[in-house]
Amino acid sequence: NAVFINEGLSQRERLIKLNQIAIQQMRVLQEVEGRKMLK
Repeated sequence: NAVFINEGLSQRERLIKLNQIAIQQMRVLQEVEGRKMLK
């Protein structure tokens, strides 16, 4: 968030980007958990 603030992004733009990052991280975690279950 601090990086986005320094880049001059609006609050709305920051929220959208942070939400996209959070969704991506959740997908990665789900994939990792899925692989653990396959073992």
